[in-house]
Amino acid sequence: MSNISAIIPRVFIIVAMVIAYCPAVGFAEEPPLIILVPNDVLADYEEFIDSRDVLSLTEYDGESSRRDVVEVALLQQALHLGGVDQRIRFSEVDSYKRILVEMRGGRAVMAATSSWLIDLQEIEGEVYLSNAIIEDGEFEAGLYTLPNNTTALSAKTRLDVRKLSAVSSKAWKIDWATLRSMNLRRLENTVTWLSMVRMVNAGRIDFLLAPFQVTDDLSLTVESVRLVPIPGIKIGLKGSRHFAVSKSYPGANEIFEALNKGLSILEGRGAIKKAYLQSGFFNHKVASWVNISLLE
Repeated sequence: MSNISAIIPRVFIIVAMVIAYCPAVGFAEEPPLIILVPNDVLADYEEFIDSRDVLSLTEYDGESSRRDVVEVALLQQALHLGGVDQRIRFSEVDSYKRILVEMRGGRAVMAATSSWLIDLQEIEGEVYLSNAIIEDGEFEAGLYTLPNNTTALSAKTRLDVRKLSAVSSKAWKIDWATLRSMNLRRLENTVTWLSMVRMVNAGRIDFLLAPFQVTDDLSLTVESVRLVPIPGIKIGLKGSRHFAVSKSYPGANEIFEALNKGLSILEGRGAIKKAYLQSGFFNHKVASWVNISLLE
């Protein structure tokens, strides 16, 4: 009996040591959610958020604020409000197409920025679609060019724009279809956003499409390249945009339900509209500009 009494304390000590030195036993930390984000968006988001707490953020203007950037903030807020408390780890990608591929394979739970419904419908059996964060008809874009491209800046009508060249990506189906329908002088395809900016900067292309910015003159700066919109005209891109959750990711259904719950709370508070207004995406300065995509 005395031998048993001597053994029992040693057993408890051994068990305690195993638990202390092996976190996988009993007290494993929940793995983070892997969320995809374009590398240029992540760089701007980090400038935008700086040292602020994203979950308590109520103002969405400031340094590097733009549509994609405020969506990264809104997504995190929505997940938190919906009850998701897992850590988030951002995984950088270099193109929109790569986001769809990675979600399809379940290697990430979702993207930090919204996607067009038409693109998500191609993989609808493999993803859950959130409520629309941008409704059909709300997305307007400027025709951004170099400040010294006087030919592009003098365009006033759809006929004038047809004499210009543009760059986009075939992976951006809405943008590509809209530009093709305009019968431009030339339309070039490339994969990444940065390559589009560089092609315009090199003078190879007249303009690219981009959401309007919050800057005083609506200008857009990427890698020290400053682009300005052709004044007085804009393009409307048809379709709604959504967040998508990969069905292959662990806990996908619960994450999806939490996301929609959180988006509904944000919408009720007016936070989504406020974010898009303060980032310049919904822009009163261009309210009277002519939407040339509606003209024949």
